[in-house]
Amino acid sequence: MPKVPSSQLVLDAAYRCFCRNGFRRTTVSDIVEEAQLSRPTVYKYAGSKEEAVVTIVRSRLEEAGAAAVQAAAAAGTPEERVVAVLTVKLEVAIRLWHDSPAHAQELLAAATAQAPGLVTDYTDGLAVLLASALAQAAPDTARQAAQVLLTFTRGLEEDLRDPDAVRRELRAGVRMITRGALARPAPTPA
Repeated sequence: MPKVPSSQLVLDAAYRCFCRNGFRRTTVSDIVEEAQLSRPTVYKYAGSKEEAVVTIVRSRLEEAGAAAVQAAAAAGTPEERVVAVLTVKLEVAIRLWHDSPAHAQELLAAATAQAPGLVTDYTDGLAVLLASALAQAAPDTARQAAQVLLTFTRGLEEDLRDPDAVRRELRAGVRMITRGALARPAPTPA
């Protein structure tokens, strides 16, 4: 069995503490105890709890961004590409909610507060993927539709108690929004 690097042990421990206690109530001492490593080792790999959450968020968003690119490339129609990209985004939130139903909203807020640039870059990358998926069929509305789709998905992330229902709502909403975005505009009356 391969040895897990200390850096990963520390970050995994920090994530478990954040999920169990919430961001505000987690201390570096909690992370030290959870990781079962020395305080200097935890500080070396995590720094403060704020630095730990930024490192965790960066890693998760990089993974999700790469997965979204792959999902978009593997899908066929523009609508399928949009669903694939937004499903990746939604699954990140579902996983967090599954790991910490009591603290998911607090952790999302902490991640956004501690790493706003990372979250913005991730969302901007998704917007580019979505606009690209729609651009050939609807060049005039692709960017606007991408923003509407991201806003819609953020709304779905507010209540994840029934992940299967949220996944169905995502597919239905994407279908409605993309079909509207891909529809040919009605001629302007003379």
